Amino acid sequence: MTTIQQIRENSPIILNISNMVTPQHFADAINFIGASPIMFDDIKESEDLVNISNALVINMGSSNDADIAKSIAAGKYANQKGIPVVIDPVAISASKLRQDNFAKVAKDVKFDAVRGNAGELAFLANIEWNAQGIDAGSGDGDLHEIVAAVAKKFNCLTLLSGVIDVISDGTKTIEVKNGHHYFAVNVGCGDMLDGILGACLAVDNTLNSAVLASSILSIAGEIAGGITDNLPYSFLSTVFNTLYQLTDDEINEFQKLG
Repeated sequence: MTTIQQIRENSPIILNISNMVTPQHFADAINFIGASPIMFDDIKESEDLVNISNALVINMGSSNDADIAKSIAAGKYANQKGIPVVIDPVAISASKLRQDNFAKVAKDVKFDAVRGNAGELAFLANIEWNAQGIDAGSGDGDLHEIVAAVAKKFNCLTLLSGVIDVISDGTKTIEVKNGHHYFAVNVGCGDMLDGILGACLAVDNTLNSAVLASSILSIAGEIAGGITDNLPYSFLSTVFNTLYQLTDDEINEFQKLG
């Protein structure tokens, strides 16, 4: 079973195609748990950077034609190399362009994991949901049904992040019941989870590793929230401090699974 100590010992390189809003948070989350982030802008670097990387994370929050081409090129190389590919279909229900862009990448790249909120994953599962842009929105769909449907559709792991995180491989579904409500007021926490998920899967590409990724960020938030009551901005910096200090013993102590 993957541990945060294994991540720190292996220091996997995580290649990221980030959005324009949160690249620093993205990189910091990866770095603070002991992995190594790398970003790139030019498609001509795709093969070289995939060759030195242990996982690829694609965030589609601000994708344009160049980003889509870069995602497909890097994704194909990652598939050829056999390293995990994580994708985040940010606010996919908000526009036809986002839907078309995701479809282009999905056509040519095999995902190992999809990470999104309830609204984003419900869209992929064709389950009715009132999504609110990057926010999850609301709906009556069963979260377990949603994650399992996406996992089966793309034959991959699926991580739904929210008040309770729900993770599935299409057969088995696990809940992580840690977390803190300040995650919702700090833009980019989902993107941070994308990077942490990539790092965990780089060490061991399994459902248990996806559960660990969820647990790492959720528990860090739970600990940080207890220190920064009514200080939502300070909460985020405390999350990063906690990620740096977090141990497997603390994960085992605080982790609440369902």
